[in-house]
Amino acid sequence: MNNLCILEAGFINPALKNKYPSYAKLFSEFLTTNSRKWKVSSFKIYNNEFPKNIQVYDSFIITGSSFGVYENHNWIIQTLKLVNKIISYKKQLVGICFGHQLIIQALNGLVEKYSEGWSTGINPVKFNIQKPWLPKFCEQLKLISFHQDQVIKVPNFVEHLAETNFCKYYALSVDDYIFTIQGHPEFSNTYALDLLEIKRESIGEKQYFKSKKILEKQNHQGYLFSEIIANFLEKKF
Repeated sequence: MNNLCILEAGFINPALKNKYPSYAKLFSEFLTTNSRKWKVSSFKIYNNEFPKNIQVYDSFIITGSSFGVYENHNWIIQTLKLVNKIISYKKQLVGICFGHQLIIQALNGLVEKYSEGWSTGINPVKFNIQKPWLPKFCEQLKLISFHQDQVIKVPNFVEHLAETNFCKYYALSVDDYIFTIQGHPEFSNTYALDLLEIKRESIGEKQYFKSKKILEKQNHQGYLFSEIIANFLEKKF
């Protein structure tokens, strides 16, 4: 049985609170943890809630967030320290969006707000490297993206797994215990559309309408990543 710790780096937008669960619930449902009989704990790290003993957990997920990893919040500073501790024990570690960026920053990479603006909607993701936990069909997948910040520099020991036309370092790994991805495999099209409405002014009309049209007509393949991430967390490869 996998003992999973979900580190919630953000919260559901208040306007959507009644319609969608917390990030922890979102990931539990995405990974079908009940049917897998996993033990799941979650901590609202954005609210300075941290696990007391990381050694009792087998694996960790760091979620997305509306915060930037470069922001000088105490909880982000503490989380960077926590990530380095998790890495020192070589626990299975997955980062999604903000989590992806935070892990790479903890490894002395660089994250910035991208000058070209937002990536929203569904993007084709090209995988450059085959890993044991990535099936062979995983050469190109379509995933929901929703970000402006992105990783722009990585250390030499980090493997560059995948990219999009907008984001070079879209998926990364270190050996077989760290796997990070900029996209949101856990998002549904409906959730992404609702979030798009809320962020419309920030994103801009052109990007808003382009993304809305794609999200209404295409389905992304995040469901494939449910099994990929679950197998990675359980080291089934």
